[in-house]
Amino acid sequence: MYSIKTHTLLVCLVFLVTLFGGDSYAWNMNQADCPDYPQDYFVPAAAPTNAVTKVKPTNKIFKCKPTAKGIAVDPWNLRSDCILPMTQTKGWEVDAQAFFARTKGKVRFTQGTFSTFGSVEDVDINSDLGVPDHAVMGEFSISYRFRPRWSLRYSIMPMVMNGTGQPGRNVIFGTMTAFTSFQNISVKWERLQQSIALVYDPIHNPSSRVSLFGGYVRINERLAVLQSGFAGGGTFDNDMNMGMAALEFEKCLKQTRMCNTLSLECGAGVAFGDDGFGSDLMTGLKYSIPLNNGRWGFVKGGYRFMTYKKKYSDFKLFDTAMEGGFLQMGLVF
Repeated sequence: MYSIKTHTLLVCLVFLVTLFGGDSYAWNMNQADCPDYPQDYFVPAAAPTNAVTKVKPTNKIFKCKPTAKGIAVDPWNLRSDCILPMTQTKGWEVDAQAFFARTKGKVRFTQGTFSTFGSVEDVDINSDLGVPDHAVMGEFSISYRFRPRWSLRYSIMPMVMNGTGQPGRNVIFGTMTAFTSFQNISVKWERLQQSIALVYDPIHNPSSRVSLFGGYVRINERLAVLQSGFAGGGTFDNDMNMGMAALEFEKCLKQTRMCNTLSLECGAGVAFGDDGFGSDLMTGLKYSIPLNNGRWGFVKGGYRFMTYKKKYSDFKLFDTAMEGGFLQMGLVF
């Protein structure tokens, strides 16, 4: 009986071992974790395709200091770069100038019986007629920039001078007989100069500008002379209608940290036609100050030389010249 029970117990034990052994994939834990091939036992298991991994980027990010541009500070608070003020498109520029001129010239004007003479001497407007040697003349101009490189400029220069004198020699002027030496005479010289020009800037970079002018100049002047105590006198009307061509150059010299700009400006122009010739030369320094909203104010000072001459005939001539310093103030907006 004991043997039967023992045999029965052994049979049940074998059956249970067989049943549970079929569900096991390895005999120990190391075998359960191994891959299919023994040589890959020490190789880490591959991560699933949808796993999130942390990848260290190969490109490193560096913080770099940008190259310095623009303002360079020096002990005098001046910038290394220099930029000229520029009139904006559809912008205006207005200015007023005081011309401290030394006036000189000569005239030749005979009428009546004196016009039949073979030759007539020129009359000095200063020493013979008593026109003052110095005068302050005002000039006003306005400019409109309708394109980035194109603008239109108009200027007007009026002048009136009165004087008295005593010619030290006999002179002839108009229909009057020869003046007697040391006779008092009075003179009035009226002059109006107007010009309008189209301006083109072929060169206009931050530090320099070159402008070309082409336009029209009109001069109306009258020289009236009266001999005191005699029923004599004469009036010389001189009208000139000429074409005009000019060149203007501006170069930036220095600029402060507040953008105040110092520049050199030079100009040269000629007038021609209508039996006349004229020239206008100018050089000076210009100091510009920024205001706001693209507006600038400036002051300019320098030297100017201007001359105009017209010869009608051997008996009629008007030749004048003016030179001296000038002071100009203006606004760009």
